[in-house]
Amino acid sequence: MRRPEVSDSTHLPHAATPTVDDFRATLNETDLARHLAYFYESPRAQLALAAEFIDYGLQSNYKCLYLTDENSPAAVESAFSAAGIDVAQRREESDLCIDDASNVYLESGFDPDRMVSRLESACDDSVEAGYEGLFVAGENTWCFHTESSFDHIVRFESDFDEICPTLPVHALCQYDLTRFSEESIAKALWTHEQVVYRNMICENPYYISPSEYTTTERPELNARLMLEQMHDLTQAHRDIEQRDQRLTVLNRVLRHNISNDLTVIAGTLDALAEMGDFDEPMRERVHAAIQHCEKIAGMSDKARYIRQTIGQSRTEHTELGPVIDRAIDQLKIDHPDANVTISGRYDIDVFVDENFDIAVHEILIALVLLQETDPGTVSITLSTPRPDTATLDFHTPGVVIPEQTQKAIQQGYETQLEHGYDIGLWLVKWIVENAYGSLSFPPGQPEEPQFRLQIRRLTD
Repeated sequence: MRRPEVSDSTHLPHAATPTVDDFRATLNETDLARHLAYFYESPRAQLALAAEFIDYGLQSNYKCLYLTDENSPAAVESAFSAAGIDVAQRREESDLCIDDASNVYLESGFDPDRMVSRLESACDDSVEAGYEGLFVAGENTWCFHTESSFDHIVRFESDFDEICPTLPVHALCQYDLTRFSEESIAKALWTHEQVVYRNMICENPYYISPSEYTTTERPELNARLMLEQMHDLTQAHRDIEQRDQRLTVLNRVLRHNISNDLTVIAGTLDALAEMGDFDEPMRERVHAAIQHCEKIAGMSDKARYIRQTIGQSRTEHTELGPVIDRAIDQLKIDHPDANVTISGRYDIDVFVDENFDIAVHEILIALVLLQETDPGTVSITLSTPRPDTATLDFHTPGVVIPEQTQKAIQQGYETQLEHGYDIGLWLVKWIVENAYGSLSFPPGQPEEPQFRLQIRRLTD
């Protein structure tokens, strides 16, 4: 079932803002904190993201509890259904409970100790029932129904935060930015290790451990602590700049030396090849050495290109067809006989990195190089599976992308570059992901494509 694209913010162009799907993908990649805060402005956006959080918990075999306040149970159920959750079945099997926040937090009045104890018991019960633990998402507007000051509410957040590491729980505390004051939001920031904002999970630099919070009279106004944090952040940025500067120098020196040495080696090999004073096996060895020189030179040039472009590239709105045409024209320079066929919709407006034509070209080059026949043949199928997504499938019968290459690109770890196209696929991954797209390798069936790119479409 298609999940609606919902943006939490108008600060960025809507096509550039991470979506709920990006949040779900991040859940799969992030070491999720026990205690998170979600800051939102739109109830529709809130429920769409909360539904993904709950669905992730259900799929991970956690018992899930959603506490309503601002939203009606019917609105919550509708959002959960839109996210693909079978609400009726999950409720029947006791996997999911949707309850009124007041029943949990305000029954018999506001009592932080009793609330913490109740959440502890819920975690224990979920484990005894065979679950991994408990996922909780609560609408924190219940705070407005109690006579206690917000400082007491934040103290409860800190108390709960203190026991979270010992519990099998992931709790998402939801704060409406249009309802809570700036001061209240600032205070809430101190008690959550991770923050969800604009559909992104952020590590919170202003988080204070429970022990620090309880020993500081006014943590939100602790100037020394804030200065220390700013110093640490500045130092971190400085370390990154220094590391980047050293990499730049190292890259320049190595590239210069490689270029000079390859020029000498290639020149010597070319002279040997022209002499012809050796037998055919030796001639083949000289020819192979020349090819290796060209391969290394090509990888060096591509590494330089990556260094120059990736860190400075921008995203843009453009029509997909001309971008693909540029990639094919570039392919024809080195492989004039290559045959590229295109099917599907061609006039799609998309949001991509300005180097997206380079990404398409790198995939075409990889598929041409992997073919044993000459000239190479590649088919590109364009489709729009969802209103907000365009898909490019690249297919060449008989070609197999090495499993090691697939795992390295998908999992994001370094590996030995065994082939000339490997570094190009890293370039593809970075270019596509820069505009919140994705590169994947469909299952290796003969009729399946070898590469699939999914990119953002422009929607009204």
